[in-house]
Amino acid sequence: MKSSDGNLQMLGTIQNFLLQVSLIVVLIFTYELFFAERLTAGRRDKLVLSALFGTTIILTMIFPIQLTGDIHVDLRVVPLLLGTLYGGRRTGVALAGIIIMCRLLLGFGPGFYTTTFALAVSMPAVLYFQRPFIAAPKGRKIRIAVLLSLLYGLMGSGSTFALKGTSAEMVRLHLVYLPTIVVSVLFSVVFREAIRGIVERNRQLQTQVKEAEIAFLRSQIRPHFLYNALNSIAELCVDEPRKAEALTLDLSQYLRRSFDFSPQDRRTTIRHELELVEAYLNIEQARFGDKLHVEYDIRANRRSLIPVLMLQPIVENAVIHGIRSSDLPVGRVRVSICEGKDGVIRFRVADNGIGMSEERLEEVLARGTERQDSEGVGLRNINRRLELLYGRQLRIESQAGAGTTVSFDIPAES
Repeated sequence: MKSSDGNLQMLGTIQNFLLQVSLIVVLIFTYELFFAERLTAGRRDKLVLSALFGTTIILTMIFPIQLTGDIHVDLRVVPLLLGTLYGGRRTGVALAGIIIMCRLLLGFGPGFYTTTFALAVSMPAVLYFQRPFIAAPKGRKIRIAVLLSLLYGLMGSGSTFALKGTSAEMVRLHLVYLPTIVVSVLFSVVFREAIRGIVERNRQLQTQVKEAEIAFLRSQIRPHFLYNALNSIAELCVDEPRKAEALTLDLSQYLRRSFDFSPQDRRTTIRHELELVEAYLNIEQARFGDKLHVEYDIRANRRSLIPVLMLQPIVENAVIHGIRSSDLPVGRVRVSICEGKDGVIRFRVADNGIGMSEERLEEVLARGTERQDSEGVGLRNINRRLELLYGRQLRIESQAGAGTTVSFDIPAES
């Protein structure tokens, strides 16, 4: 009969342990559910993490597991270790303080002394290994966490035996307690690292897809420009062969500069981008002569880095679809680049060409439409790259017969 009662008590103890484990898992991984995408925790995230682990500690201490008589244990070590190892040393000190305060509120007694002893011995080791833990690969993280949980558990059990004495029943109950905290910490670390691994792989895939799309978008620009330039040369070959020859040489110079970029290149300097713009405009001025007037207003560090081929296609669009399509005696294009004190570079290309109606503007920028005419390629292309790189869009102001202004802002990089 006594054996049966003992087995029932053991099953009840195991059940209580599992309930505390479930509580810890639910609260801790609620955080992971909402913050898993943030691989680098900010100050606000760490405060949320500290509050969540602190709440978990309080709940496990308020509702402890009764082993026998006046012997109570809980799994506070699990949120304590995880909070310190993942949240940082300050979080660990705060969580240890919460444990001490809870023990004080529960009154002085053997539990207070065993808790204080376990913290005094184990926390220096936990704080010492916090930074190596963060920098360690997954396998080493698991080993560190398991050893630290075992250290805390042994200190707690040892101090309990020292104050309460030992008995077969108490030893048996602590043989359940120790593996439980070790397995709980092990499971928590493995699960958290698995989430981090999945998020990191997903982020890498998203980055690869984004870079592939950006490379494809850039590759579209060159054929589009070549199509326009070769048409210009073809128009001049019969009536003005010398201009056609000069235009071909300018095109060759442009291509030498343009194809300096590999598909993997992400950034170029403002200086290099302006050289491309000037090379392109030389080609157009060979055809237009004095009918094309270009102004530059550059008030930015020419060594600042910007995405490749972000400005030239806008200038090309202004010339081809703004100036060339108009009957103006003189077409004007103004290129402005200004770097503000807020660390933002503002690009602006304005022309006095034929402009666009609101309906036409919406059609030009529309993505996924069946009509993919040449007028929209450059602007759609750059608008999409701005979305991918910065989450921003082109700003276009245009009115039929009154010209067009295209502008965008990007953070300054050096």
